Amino acid sequence: MNFLKRLSLFEVLLIATIIGIHLYAAFSDAYNFPNAWFMRDDAYYYFKVAQNITEGHGISFDGINLTNGYHPLWLLVCIPVFYLARFDLILPLRVLLMVMAVLNAATAVLIYRLISKTLSRSVGMLAAAFWAFNFYIHTVVYEMGLETPLAAFTVVLLIWKISQFEEDWRTQPVTRRQLAVLGCIAALVLFSRLDLIFLAFIAGVWIVLRGKPIRFLLPLDLVIIFLSTTFSVALRTGLEPYNNFYASSAVEVAFLALIIKIASLYFFGLYQHPRTSSVWKTVRQTVTALSVSTMLIAGVYLLLLQIGIGKNFPRSAFLLDWGISIMLILSLRSIARWIGNKNIQIAAQPAPLAELQTNWRKWLADGLVYFGIVGGALALYMLFNQITFGTTSPVSGQIKRWWGSLPITIYENPADNWRSFFGVGYQEAFDTWQPLSSFLLWLAKKIYILYPGADTTDERYYIAMLIVALLAIILVALNTRRVLEKATKMALIPLAAGCGIQILSYTATAYGGAKEWYWISQMVFVTLAGSLLIELIIRPLQKIKFARMALEVSSLVLGIFFAYQFGTHITTIMRYNYFPADRPYVEAQVFLEQNTPPGSIIGMTGGGNVGYFIHDRTIVNMDGLINSNDYFHALQNMEAPKFLRERGVQIIFASSQMLASPPYYDQFGPYLERYNVYGGKGLLYLLDEPKY
Repeated sequence: MNFLKRLSLFEVLLIATIIGIHLYAAFSDAYNFPNAWFMRDDAYYYFKVAQNITEGHGISFDGINLTNGYHPLWLLVCIPVFYLARFDLILPLRVLLMVMAVLNAATAVLIYRLISKTLSRSVGMLAAAFWAFNFYIHTVVYEMGLETPLAAFTVVLLIWKISQFEEDWRTQPVTRRQLAVLGCIAALVLFSRLDLIFLAFIAGVWIVLRGKPIRFLLPLDLVIIFLSTTFSVALRTGLEPYNNFYASSAVEVAFLALIIKIASLYFFGLYQHPRTSSVWKTVRQTVTALSVSTMLIAGVYLLLLQIGIGKNFPRSAFLLDWGISIMLILSLRSIARWIGNKNIQIAAQPAPLAELQTNWRKWLADGLVYFGIVGGALALYMLFNQITFGTTSPVSGQIKRWWGSLPITIYENPADNWRSFFGVGYQEAFDTWQPLSSFLLWLAKKIYILYPGADTTDERYYIAMLIVALLAIILVALNTRRVLEKATKMALIPLAAGCGIQILSYTATAYGGAKEWYWISQMVFVTLAGSLLIELIIRPLQKIKFARMALEVSSLVLGIFFAYQFGTHITTIMRYNYFPADRPYVEAQVFLEQNTPPGSIIGMTGGGNVGYFIHDRTIVNMDGLINSNDYFHALQNMEAPKFLRERGVQIIFASSQMLASPPYYDQFGPYLERYNVYGGKGLLYLLDEPKY
């Protein structure tokens, strides 16, 4: 692996700085870890499950209910680390902090190597320092204790290996070993965060269809088709009815559309090089292909409705989808025609059927290697889940989709406005393009003088977005061939498509409870695409030796500045000899230990950090995110109190108002008897029989 090769001086300095700062944090006061670093309750779900596995209590948060509410690869990393919890509960947190520091350093080095090789050394240095020391990236990716460091590393590793593959396949035959390595890395990406399956799949399309125009068009068509289908339904029904009643059927039709529209576009010649046809021929082919495919989709789905397989679907959405698809597909072909090779010869492009006859064996053989590994690993994972947990996918995701389908819920809503639906909001769960959106907010403040007003933040934010987008378009327009070349080497097209479909997999599926740490591949894309734009700006200076050296020195100085600011921040939050050694890590833990007998089994909504730190008691999760599939169904069927009581839960620590609201629907009310209160939550007995 490249990590084993000799490191450059910059890489050594970068790694030493990252590790040094994190070592400082790792030896700080114990109180810092749950209160300044690992502050997300969700992280302790991993920690407690890993601890229970090492102590022989099964794959369980509470030692009672088997659960799969986590991403598997990060849990595997946590298991050996939390073997140490039997000696000291803080010790594994110190070790895990350093594991994340190593992943941070490895990711930053890969970014440096990728960008230095593809663009320039000065931009590579700047991008690596930005990734390693940016406050937002570090807070979300490296301070939460979640799967994010591993996901970021595997995504960048996959992009790096694809970049190497991009050079290799043009000069020498592709071997099965190369494809197998890429497939294995894609499987790691998938299991680091399961929603990265879209990136893993699209990367395979990019790899298998190399050398053909279809590899550039198909990934973006996948996003367009999924977006067009779901947006058409949401536009027809409105977002609230869409989330409550139509999201499921819209997604079903979207998957049907992906199959039928892609096939239709292919056989009507829309995956040939756009310059091989006249503009009017392309328009005619597009309208015909999408008209035929829309009629087929409507016919097939209406047939499924008749036989009871499909769900309710607004018929007029098919017409909306037809119009939106034509507009977007034609726009993509126009852009491809504009930036494509102007010297392409029509005779050099075979007809679609002839191309398929010529290439299908090679595509099939390569696809079997890559997708056989990714798909085989996924199938084994799903089979293991079905056998062990009674469901093929993590119960946490199923629960959040259930929340999103409810008209009202105490938890976070699904995308309920258009900016959330498209993933272009800010300072909310669907703020998917950080840290770019932080820059846009900063720019929005700067243009206040041009667009004043106390309530104009939204307008100024989107004006700033428009300004940045226009500048980016101008830069691309002035450097089309170079942008295409560099974007190809950096795999920006499959990465962008993977980001787009991942966003829609949440916003268009009525997913409730999305979090800021979901958008890891988007952070990687922002870093790489931003680096490309910076390179385009400074490119004229790169041709001058003195200026090139000055740029490298400037990047190094900026990197030192980033590191200094970051180090100052870490020394501020991770203090030494500041907190008493006996100070409780979690206040609620002390309250529960003082007000419940040893051996108590206590139900809590959430309860991750309490479950990890509490002594001689067991916390059972009540929202279901880290509970069993059986509990999820009991919660849906209004049988959760009985389920918990049968498993020894005697006490509930939760907000009565929360338990009275959806998704609990006051099913616990008749079984509860309050006997104490703390922090707005009641400490309640869970009775054997209902009071009324």
